[in-house]
Amino acid sequence: MDLESARTALIAQHDKIRMHLSECSELAQQLRTGHSVDVELSAALAQLRSELTEHNTAEADLICPLLDNSPGWGTLLVDRMGEAHLAEHAALWEMLVGSTSEVAARMDDLVDDLDAHMAAEERTFLSPLVLRHDVITRHRRQEPT
Repeated sequence: MDLESARTALIAQHDKIRMHLSECSELAQQLRTGHSVDVELSAALAQLRSELTEHNTAEADLICPLLDNSPGWGTLLVDRMGEAHLAEHAALWEMLVGSTSEVAARMDDLVDDLDAHMAAEERTFLSPLVLRHDVITRHRRQEPT
């Protein structure tokens, strides 16, 4: 997949996650105020978990190959995605573990943290200022002639 298509696909996934995160937030608020929406919230959380899994896999599958043969610079971006980024993913997943009512109780924090996480991705390795053909090409390893 080319660079712009990869960025577009990942940003579209962010938009989809934000939409379902909003739905989960609304349902969690209803559950916390005594409405019987356990089944609906459980289904919405399952959808959100599925989308997050798909997105996390897509990030690695799409971004890492684009940065291949970019020693140093590409490695730094991949390391950022591979270490601190994966730790952030694990922390977000922890917030999604537990019963529907337990997750509903943490939903406000999850919304804030997940939105901040996606915004950071969009400012860093998904930024058009960072993930550009000329920048990647400039950092690519030169083949011997």
